[in-house]
Amino acid sequence: MKIITMFLLVALSAASANSLPSERRKNGQLIQQALAPVQVSLQESSAVFYNDEDSRQFLYGTVVSEDGLVLTKASELSEVENYFVRVGSKKYRSPKVISRSETWDVALVKIEAEKLLAVDMSAPSDLAHGTWLVSNGAAERRFRRVKPGIVSANRREIPGGSPAVLGVALNEKDESLLIGVVNEKSGAHKAGLKKGDQLLEIDGSKIKDRDGFIDYLKEKKSGDFVTLKVKRGEEILEVEVELMPRHVVYGEKMNRNDQLSGGPDQQSARRTGFPMVFQHETMLTRRTVGGPVFTLDGEFVGMNIAAVNRVEAFAIPAKELAEVLESLAKK
Repeated sequence: MKIITMFLLVALSAASANSLPSERRKNGQLIQQALAPVQVSLQESSAVFYNDEDSRQFLYGTVVSEDGLVLTKASELSEVENYFVRVGSKKYRSPKVISRSETWDVALVKIEAEKLLAVDMSAPSDLAHGTWLVSNGAAERRFRRVKPGIVSANRREIPGGSPAVLGVALNEKDESLLIGVVNEKSGAHKAGLKKGDQLLEIDGSKIKDRDGFIDYLKEKKSGDFVTLKVKRGEEILEVEVELMPRHVVYGEKMNRNDQLSGGPDQQSARRTGFPMVFQHETMLTRRTVGGPVFTLDGEFVGMNIAAVNRVEAFAIPAKELAEVLESLAKK
């Protein structure tokens, strides 16, 4: 690793001058050459998800079994209806989502494969500040470009989370609770609820007012279903609605630093509410999370779960990821 580190530092120092040709810049040939030994691990243990519509890459995954189990970021995956997967240079059609964890924002996907190179999740939990790491950058059909970075903060919980929402505005009128605007990304929209519908009951209990309705939803979690009785004109309807995470329906609030970092086109939609992560300074985007993180020795240390801003990323440590996999595999 010392040889790679020295080569990398020299290359990065040389790449700092604006007048240098592209091969000497941060993502240029010199850096890629320095990281070539680790690139092999990324190549074989990363899954790349492509949108069927335009064959564009939109997400990475981490290979966790020889027979085709892959972990990835659930919220980004749910935004694309039809996709295929590449591991190495081989294409796999009809991947299946086996289970999801809303808590960790992780999905377990199965592809029909064998003899894949799964990551080893037995790495130590703690990484020293300044430890060099590598992640996936851009993907070509037969090549994974390497992104270097360093550990920049201690392991910690990222509070916040994303509460479950119905996805509608609520209006009180003449002691009635009416549905206002229905968000097109919500479970309410998928269930066919419409503006002007009067809410009568939720799960068999009468709805008295807006506050009581919202308090009831606070006890629910994303993925739960509620049964609503609504009045539409003279018709009484019973509708089953899936509650969805707030960040999926409305997105996360963005501060000025977020906006300067590229906004929602570059950053992960969900960047909070993780039980445990380690932070590293790597220039990722929402399209390059979900893949494995390695040290310069090729040791697997975690899975990228969020591109937070231009240079800050979160990864689930290997130990916790192993526990997530065990839980998802049982579902």
